[in-house]
Amino acid sequence: MEDETKSLISLIALLLSSLGYSYVLATYMTKGLARLLFLLPTFYLLAIFPWYFTSSLVRGVLSFFITWIASFKLLLFCFYKGPLLASRNFLDFVAVAIFPLKIRENTHDPSSPAMVARYELVTLFNKPYLATSLQDFWGRRWNRLSSNILRQTIYDPTQNVLVGFVGAGKARVLAMVTTLVISGVMHELMFYYISCGTRPTWEVTWFFVLQGISMAFEGALKYLARVKGWTPVHPTVSNVLTLAFVSITFSWFLVLPVWRSGRNDCGFRPKILPFREYIDHSKPFQLLSELHYNLS
Repeated sequence: MEDETKSLISLIALLLSSLGYSYVLATYMTKGLARLLFLLPTFYLLAIFPWYFTSSLVRGVLSFFITWIASFKLLLFCFYKGPLLASRNFLDFVAVAIFPLKIRENTHDPSSPAMVARYELVTLFNKPYLATSLQDFWGRRWNRLSSNILRQTIYDPTQNVLVGFVGAGKARVLAMVTTLVISGVMHELMFYYISCGTRPTWEVTWFFVLQGISMAFEGALKYLARVKGWTPVHPTVSNVLTLAFVSITFSWFLVLPVWRSGRNDCGFRPKILPFREYIDHSKPFQLLSELHYNLS
């Protein structure tokens, strides 16, 4: 038990050191690719971090908040965008990077003793059971944290690049589908952690691809209905249809893969310190080296 506690403390210290490296180094590096290259060690640590926990639930949670969300926040930070820009000190930087928090806009005193008052929780869900369309469900109600991050890192840049080539309408559709594909890949990675590195079946990715295609079809159908003057579907009916579609596809593409391959204990916990033991006994390094093969 004592060894596990020391290992956890060392792991947390390593995480904080990496974020400190990112926080300090960013002040000396110009924004863009240069900053991104120098932050690659931090991205790597965030990628292997969940493997140091044996619980499937813990790995799933950490792979979402640390490997995915924190990495994407740092990615935005490299290009001088995102929530980390509001950080006034290292504590702000760590809190916003790791947790679903944002700094209150009306807080001006960085030395305020009431640290909780400096932050507020990011709204994760906005009554998704009231969604009346897939666009409403995924764009405004379900997991607002990942939706906002994906919008800033994938949707907006993709739309801005494509709008000059295909026009505003097609750019929005292509950006939406691209965003859902990236979301699917990131969820696939989460299930890779949960299933202890089991070869992906890509059902998770296909779930989000299907949602993106369905939203594009939904938008086209709404446009046609306005042009033809069709009577709008009653909100209650559209609510039932939306929730039924999401629930059925979710059960088929996400629940079943986890049910088949998920394990609660991977059976390993690599050592952090000393450095030589970390290299000799680190299972995550082996898993990371096999990731390209497993995902191909």
